[in-house]
Amino acid sequence: MIRNADDWEARFEVVRGTFSSRVGQICNAALDRGIIAYNENSDAEERKRLQEETEVLAILTGLEIDAAKSGIRPDLDEYLKERRMERTPFLQYKNLVEKSEETRRAWYEPTHQQRIKAFFEKIDWDKVDSNLERLPYLALQLGKHTPTIKSKPAKDYELFTFAQEPDWREHLDQEILEQVSALLRDYEACLSRIRACRIEPKEKKRKSDIERILFARGQEELWDTDELYAQLGILPPERLEEIWAALDNTKWQFLTEEQRMHFLLTWLPEFEQLFDLFSDFRSGGYRVLSDLLCDILQENEQRKQRQLHRSDDSPVFDNLMEAYLDKRNSQHYREAVSIRCRELLNEIVRPQVAVRYLEALGKRNLLWDLLLDMLEPNVLEVRHAE
Repeated sequence: MIRNADDWEARFEVVRGTFSSRVGQICNAALDRGIIAYNENSDAEERKRLQEETEVLAILTGLEIDAAKSGIRPDLDEYLKERRMERTPFLQYKNLVEKSEETRRAWYEPTHQQRIKAFFEKIDWDKVDSNLERLPYLALQLGKHTPTIKSKPAKDYELFTFAQEPDWREHLDQEILEQVSALLRDYEACLSRIRACRIEPKEKKRKSDIERILFARGQEELWDTDELYAQLGILPPERLEEIWAALDNTKWQFLTEEQRMHFLLTWLPEFEQLFDLFSDFRSGGYRVLSDLLCDILQENEQRKQRQLHRSDDSPVFDNLMEAYLDKRNSQHYREAVSIRCRELLNEIVRPQVAVRYLEALGKRNLLWDLLLDMLEPNVLEVRHAE
């Protein structure tokens, strides 16, 4: 349709037509018709009519794409408003899956799993004859009836030359076996601690709860939550644990105002300037002290877990940890620790024989880390058919 170039409203309508696209709506309308149009079980006349409409919608899709440049949009009311088709189960399911990515919902709204369950229950799938429409149902049945894959490790005699004799474990030196077992135990514990220490510490989970309580009471300008954490954080961990135990034993949330003040004078006398804050139970204020203590105790526990060296570590463990601390920046921590562990393992038993001890201890997975170069002499040769 030709518009008057001197009409500013016409020019505005043309420019505005380039800002949006209805290609998605056209595709959905075409799919709704195409499922019936190309379903051999549909009525012949209905199929022919919908095939023609599907072809028309394919042409309209091209015109809608061109509208992004020309601003002249095709009239789609006939297909999107007047002659609307029932939405196919496939598109209904697709819409539910896309909405599952939305994490925010009202408490009274059904969960994603509840919506999916209701979707499958409201449709009589025995009457759905289109293969495309049945895809969600077939996928559900496939998930229900597909057995979980279980790993089946090969037997030792299927892999290793030394395991051809049934009693090969009885010929191993028990003292060496115990030493290797202790070394591998320290090796795995060292790797586990390194992984734990490399994880970033979690933020204070209950800080937002304290800020909510202060805001509800109009005190957000009077108290700074970071300062509150800093003040209580200077207390020794042992004393914090004692205060937490006393808070739990006395049922802090049920104490009267006089009992609260007595508790604070007994356990936190140096924080008298905070007594009014801790003893104010308005808007759930009884949680302020417990939230602070709980977060600080968790931080102390995380700090303790992130210590690479601890007093009860064995000399072998310290040796392995030093390998991690002395590694090159470009070297992976597992590689550095495995090299040191291999050196300690060589002092206990010859490398070629060590494969037997790792297999006897059920540590076959560690062979790749520690004895990769010793596998070939111990592995059975398998002749593959040409």
